[in-house]
Amino acid sequence: MIAGGHRAAGGQLLDTKPYVEHHPIFGYRYIPGTNLELARPAGGSYHFKVNSQGIRSDREYFFEKPGSFRRIIVCGDSMAAGQFLSNSERFSELLERRVPGLEIINLALEGSGTDQQVLLYEYMGLQYEHDIVLLMPFLQNVRRNMVEAREAIDPKTGETVFRPKPRFELVDGKLVLRNVPVPREVFARDMRKKGATDAPRSWQTTLKAAISALPGSTLFKRALYSVMPWEPFPEYRDASSREWRLMSALILRLAELAKGRPVIVAPTFYSNYVRFRMARNYWDRYKALSTAGAIRVIDLLPHFRRLGTAAVRCFQEPYDMHFSAFGNLVLADALEQELRLMKMVS
Repeated sequence: MIAGGHRAAGGQLLDTKPYVEHHPIFGYRYIPGTNLELARPAGGSYHFKVNSQGIRSDREYFFEKPGSFRRIIVCGDSMAAGQFLSNSERFSELLERRVPGLEIINLALEGSGTDQQVLLYEYMGLQYEHDIVLLMPFLQNVRRNMVEAREAIDPKTGETVFRPKPRFELVDGKLVLRNVPVPREVFARDMRKKGATDAPRSWQTTLKAAISALPGSTLFKRALYSVMPWEPFPEYRDASSREWRLMSALILRLAELAKGRPVIVAPTFYSNYVRFRMARNYWDRYKALSTAGAIRVIDLLPHFRRLGTAAVRCFQEPYDMHFSAFGNLVLADALEQELRLMKMVS
């Protein structure tokens, strides 16, 4: 049986996340024991399975590593979690099958901010013996970290609602946790007006959407961006912006929790970054973190761009923005190369 589908006015399948439940610290989590066949936006289905520990996986994990295995804990959002893909199609499972003696526990949680991912690592990841932490922040996370709720779809009604989340604030240079315990209540629609959600509402976003809908927009954007690269996340321009200072503090907090284990940061992006000449301010920000102790940063974009026009196949467009099954193959290949260069795996 295929479950969990509502359709928008245009017929597109909406992801209602019937597999999550409220959590007082993380905001929400995967429901332990979930085993569903879910509809893909482009048609067909994918298998979504969660183990008894609330980790999206086809199997259980021991707290102690098996034998002499190397173990990686992955933290991220839907780009790392494998949105609309079966567990077996995700880069984490692919990389395990490629590298003997490697085990990967993928804690990525759809729709989460880096703040939630740090908390997941602190309260779940640290229970498991591991050697490496792999953080995969989607570029938009720099905004998600600033808010106490995110827009979601109610699985029963298909209506737009708000899903509460924890958040951190920087107070005198120190992280202070807010909105915990996370309330169960769904926030009212006026949360948009209060700026409590990261849903874009700027005139620039509206204008860009209008341009994208025009015939020949791809050629127009390619010409325009070659002269003036588009920066969809201006928060990355300035290292002293509130958003980046919070993001960098969260990553440093993750490294502190890791207690000397290598923390690898691999930012993820959407398809425009492989199709057009986009601004790379985000890379300047993340790259600067690699000087901070055990933090190392991986630039995934060149691995995708070297595919040329085929790089667009790495995303589920035009139906969805997330990495496709092919994209996860490319991601697994890129991470394997980078991990070998760093001598993290053999």
